[in-house]
Amino acid sequence: MLVQQKQNIKGLSLLEILVVLAIIGVIAGIGFPNFTKWQQDRKVRAQTERIASVFTSATSQVERGVYPYVRVEITTENSKIKILAKGIKQEKFSTELNNGTTPDCKVSPFFTPAEEIISYELDDIKLFHLADNAGAAICFSKGGKYFKLWNQALSQGNTTLEKGTKQFVAVCHHKEKSCDAVNKSFNKEDKKPVYLVNYSRFGLVQKYKWNYAKEKWQSR
Repeated sequence: MLVQQKQNIKGLSLLEILVVLAIIGVIAGIGFPNFTKWQQDRKVRAQTERIASVFTSATSQVERGVYPYVRVEITTENSKIKILAKGIKQEKFSTELNNGTTPDCKVSPFFTPAEEIISYELDDIKLFHLADNAGAAICFSKGGKYFKLWNQALSQGNTTLEKGTKQFVAVCHHKEKSCDAVNKSFNKEDKKPVYLVNYSRFGLVQKYKWNYAKEKWQSR
């Protein structure tokens, strides 16, 4: 009886193993592109959240009176995009105003020196128009009285990506040629994720994602 039971035990044939491997390969081939897009979206969304948090921190510090004047800087260092916020104390701010210096969002004299509030290095993404060696900066004050845009942030009116405003940071995957989802030449076949951080002089920060099906920005 024991011999008979051993004879009835069967293993997988080479053909069956190959069939199973082929099925796994097909499933993996179908799922991998979706996983790649999900991974790209996750990275871009995470960096967008960081950018939004810098603007939120900057404007909240101003409205709470911790700093009367805050500068958000966007720079490129060693191929790394960096965004940071710096603030100056009330005493320095008052001194500069009393000396007849008008806030213009330049590095000096208002922000030399200044205290760093928050900073991030942004990986695997591209920022539309703002991030290169020239740099960009946005300055906030309470009530928006001394709200200023400097350098590339100031020249956004010359770009095609606008949501009824010049005050935005568009974010896309680093492999994209541009984050300009509105432009007809944008590669819409790949449908890589594009996000937008919209800020205002009064501290309102909003996040959007480009909807390829409806061809418009949708709030996040």
